[in-house]
Amino acid sequence: DAEASSGLVPPAVATELLGDIGSVLILVMLFMAIVSTGSSESIAVSSLVAYDIYRQYYNPNATGEDILYVSRVVIVGFGLVMGALSIALFELGLDLGWVYLFMGIIIGPAVAPLWNLMRWEQASGTGAIVAAWAGLVLGLAA
Repeated sequence: DAEASSGLVPPAVATELLGDIGSVLILVMLFMAIVSTGSSESIAVSSLVAYDIYRQYYNPNATGEDILYVSRVVIVGFGLVMGALSIALFELGLDLGWVYLFMGIIIGPAVAPLWNLMRWEQASGTGAIVAAWAGLVLGLAA
């Protein structure tokens, strides 16, 4: 159970079915998935901060060089924060099972209200905000 909660089922199955080459294939696939995910998250966060926060509120006349500098600073800062968070989670003994469960509790309450906003004409923004926050509080309390 501890191995499954730590995310070790796919490597065990690949090794059992394909031997050593299965382990190598899982390692390559895992490396590519992690690098791709980390890269896209870093780019997304840096773009949001550089264009939607820095350029919008702090420096409306920002040049391309200014935007690039802010993007690079944000990528480094975001990487350091995520690295520190992963070390903290590891030291607290929290595994992937806990992370997935907690993500569901944090993100899940906003799904139905957002769907209602997009598909139901009578849905209000205030109702969606209240529903999302109420779901979050109830999920954390459960």
